[in-house]
Amino acid sequence: METTHDELIAKPIQSPKPLALRAPVRLLQTAVFLGFVVDWLFYDKPLGLSLLLFVALVVGGLWWNGRSEAIAPAKRNLWLLLPLFFFASMAMLRTNSTLTTLNVLAVLGLLAYLAFFYAAGRVENMNLLGYVLLPLRVFGRSLALSAPVIQPSVQEVRMNGNGRRRLLPLLRGLLLALPVLLVFTILLSSADLIFADYVDQLFSLDIFSHIAEWLWRGTLILLLSVLLAGGLALALTRRADDEEQSALERALGTIPNQLSIGFIETSTILVLVNMLFAAFVAIQFTYLFGGAANVTEAGYTFADYARRGFFELLTVAILTMLLVLGLNWLTRRENKGQIRLFSGLGSVLVGLVLVMLVSAWRRMALYEAAFGYTELRLMVYVCMAWLALTLVWFLLTLWLRPDRFAIGVLLAVMGFMVTLNLINPDLFIARQNLDRYVQTGDLDAVYLASLSDDAVPQLVRGLNLTVGDAEEEMNVVCSRAWLSDEPDCYDTRHEIILDALNGRYQTLISDSSWQHWTSFNLVRWQAFDLLGFLAD
Repeated sequence: METTHDELIAKPIQSPKPLALRAPVRLLQTAVFLGFVVDWLFYDKPLGLSLLLFVALVVGGLWWNGRSEAIAPAKRNLWLLLPLFFFASMAMLRTNSTLTTLNVLAVLGLLAYLAFFYAAGRVENMNLLGYVLLPLRVFGRSLALSAPVIQPSVQEVRMNGNGRRRLLPLLRGLLLALPVLLVFTILLSSADLIFADYVDQLFSLDIFSHIAEWLWRGTLILLLSVLLAGGLALALTRRADDEEQSALERALGTIPNQLSIGFIETSTILVLVNMLFAAFVAIQFTYLFGGAANVTEAGYTFADYARRGFFELLTVAILTMLLVLGLNWLTRRENKGQIRLFSGLGSVLVGLVLVMLVSAWRRMALYEAAFGYTELRLMVYVCMAWLALTLVWFLLTLWLRPDRFAIGVLLAVMGFMVTLNLINPDLFIARQNLDRYVQTGDLDAVYLASLSDDAVPQLVRGLNLTVGDAEEEMNVVCSRAWLSDEPDCYDTRHEIILDALNGRYQTLISDSSWQHWTSFNLVRWQAFDLLGFLAD
């Protein structure tokens, strides 16, 4: 039955459902407390134990409020806590800046997943786009839910306590206490010189120069408290019947119904791309895998042929997976035969891409053997390994459970970052490059000296290995300033490493912020002790 215009006008507009929270004041208090904790732990301080402590307090606050609201966590989603605490703990075990950034992003992303799936839903049921958009959705919904938390909290405070009648006596008491405190302070300062020094330091504080910073920090605390209040409310009020897909995901889901591709067109694309990839793979077996002789006969040196192309092949692998995913999404398949043929063509394509990844791995190995390890080259190695596993997972899900591909990608991304943390990139790079130096005599001492505190044990080893090495290279100062003609621009490798270690030690001595217990980092303390032993 069609609804008339008058019925639409007469129909009352339904207001959004209020948050079903028993104790919004407690939740808001938790959020404000966490806001102050963030300022105390992170403002102008190096990362360390602070990140793990923050995560523990957030999870504890969520559990405490959930218990008071009689909301139990969904046990099937609690596995998120394992990678969450792992990445948080890495902040006090690694000092590499790139790795630290990845760990912080992983912690923030996993906190968003935990908020969304704490009480309802299944992590594995989302699609690939949903995993990407979820942190943004949680951020938006947290901001939207903050007002419904704050408003009843303020009303409850007004109903349960007469704030104005309590505040005025407190202000009067402060005014009456001021002259009393002044007299006693003067007398006690005259009685004890050390106490007088503390009083002088207190009154000599340049308060006005810090007002801008205090206002900025107060604003950050306020914004974080609002965001955290909404995030806690989202975690505790979301139910299984809530829409798990965003509006963008639902809109994109309608595209195949309007812009679908016929099976013949899709098959043509896959067959032609397979033919191209098969030709490329045949060349790999003939030349790259066949040995240097075949390459020399073609008019190239093996070094020139092999030591390039790994980034392009890595890009081809990623684009191929996206191509098959896109065609799988848009293609109309009318019977089981077409479904099997599509899966078969896609499987052949992915198989050829796996061979390309082997080619890219071999090219990278040859390049690394010629020039040594760097952070980027190591990350490419790890990325290729996890991309290969993702492609294998893609093959399995293509035939068995296409809806489970996305959770495999999420786990692969986590696995990539877990692997980097376990490898300890800077320590690994320093060890491998020094082993190569022992074998070949070739070493980029400036790059070695630029590695983080994670590499200090190997830098000390390098200091011992380069004793007596008279070969010189451009030192750190001149390489940063793009100078090469100055007579003082070249030092021996031993001098470069020694200067770097001394400078690192002096920096750790002059900046003591990392020694605060909230910034505790085991590797940094070990490096400081080792460098101090060398200085002595």
